[in-house]
Amino acid sequence: MYEAFNRGDIDAAREMLHPAADLHQTPDIPDADSYFGRDEFVRGLVRWIGEWDAPRFLPEEAAEAGNYVIMRVRVSGKGKASGIETTMTFFHAWSVCDGQPRRCVVRSTQAEALQTLEALDTAG
Repeated sequence: MYEAFNRGDIDAAREMLHPAADLHQTPDIPDADSYFGRDEFVRGLVRWIGEWDAPRFLPEEAAEAGNYVIMRVRVSGKGKASGIETTMTFFHAWSVCDGQPRRCVVRSTQAEALQTLEALDTAG
């Protein structure tokens, strides 16, 4: 799915998501929000990466964490407005449903990503 996003094949990446996918962006970025449903998930992602030229999501590490998958992801690109090359690292905590990525919580630390995902899953 990350490879599909990186090559600009948003439709292929979208189809890999669970139909009820949701994305919870880190509050560390401007205009962070939560998005519910496949189309909204992609809209939230595209809205964020739309500020960048040649954005790349590079998973550096993935591990099981109980019922979840936690990934360290390096995000890089050049700001369209500033022209500044930027690289950031985030943690993506995923739940999986019916073999598809279902819920993604993005945070700046692994612990915060997992804690937030667990809280969302407990809340329903």
